[in-house]
Amino acid sequence: MYRSKWIFFFPLLLLSTGVFAQDDAIGKFFSKYVEDSRFTVVSISPKMFRLMSKVNWDTIPSDLKQTVSHLTSLRILSTETTPAVFYKEAMARIDRKEYEELITVRSDKDNVRFMVKEQGDVIHELLMIAVDKDGFTMMSFVGDIDLDKLSRLSSDMGIKGMENLKNIKHK
Repeated sequence: MYRSKWIFFFPLLLLSTGVFAQDDAIGKFFSKYVEDSRFTVVSISPKMFRLMSKVNWDTIPSDLKQTVSHLTSLRILSTETTPAVFYKEAMARIDRKEYEELITVRSDKDNVRFMVKEQGDVIHELLMIAVDKDGFTMMSFVGDIDLDKLSRLSSDMGIKGMENLKNIKHK
């Protein structure tokens, strides 16, 4: 399932309990289901990322520290209950004028989509929406995002689906 290993990477996650209020469709989708017991929810606040970037982690590669220091939030919703229904709802809420699709990986087993929201040449949000027969996952990274570094971070964390970023070269 898509939600397994990233939780172990963020040992300070338990200190962060904030949910981010946003007026956009993705924020509303998260807000709608954040208290729903059918979902596993991970929400890391901007303050938590600031705290994490100040921690002296001798064993953490500098690329990873730099990537974390440029992120301002991470939100993940995941469920094994009626995954196709939630996938369809999430896709219907996305404003295609705000998000540009980067990657679609679709097979008989999975459907994974990566989209970005950007200003100029700077990516401010990376959105992943994934579904397979076992579950649905929506993940939103917000900050100044370098896709190459985020791909390496995701690989180190073992986030399923994120390996599809490694071959992307953005503008």
